[in-house]
Amino acid sequence: MQWVNRPNNPRDPAWHDFRGLSGQIAGGIVKVGQKVMVLPSGMKSSVKEIWTYDGSPHEAFCPQSVTLVLEHDLDISRGDTIVGLENLPGMSADLHARICWMNPRPLQRGRKYFLKHTAQTVQAVVAAIENRINITTFDPEPEPDELAINDIGEIRLRSSRPLVFDGYAANRLTGSFILIEQGTNFTVAAGMLNPPTELVKPEYNDFAI
Repeated sequence: MQWVNRPNNPRDPAWHDFRGLSGQIAGGIVKVGQKVMVLPSGMKSSVKEIWTYDGSPHEAFCPQSVTLVLEHDLDISRGDTIVGLENLPGMSADLHARICWMNPRPLQRGRKYFLKHTAQTVQAVVAAIENRINITTFDPEPEPDELAINDIGEIRLRSSRPLVFDGYAANRLTGSFILIEQGTNFTVAAGMLNPPTELVKPEYNDFAI
């Protein structure tokens, strides 16, 4: 979900209480009447209406950009994710990923960066550098001190806010991210998230619907 959509048109009073949630569908199909969960809060509701540029269809699918109207007025903000109650994603602040490092200054353990994932940007710290891929043999070289420019390796990150994600192999939109250097705003790495070790539970923070 990218933003809350509240049109202000004094010439059309029918829209005065409209509150839609706009964003891109990252996977699957969303339907009117479908039960959904908002992450990371875990609050639940159901889809009341779907709006697109062409009108109000009964269903929409990836990669359409849509505005959803829910049955309940939930506290939802930019960067939150709306998911169905089946095939739930993972949610964690402890991330395991493969990255390509693109900065002349090497990546080292303990460094802090901005991590941009879907519609949100959070702070993240490099918790560990697990290996570097030898581009000649494609073998992993365990526990290097750093990753230099153009190196590919696997790292662990700790983000300031839990991310809702799938592994990159399952969903390239929720499974990818970039790292941004603080102070310069240079993009220093592109990453692919490994599959989550635990999925969100359907009963998480149950909300009457």
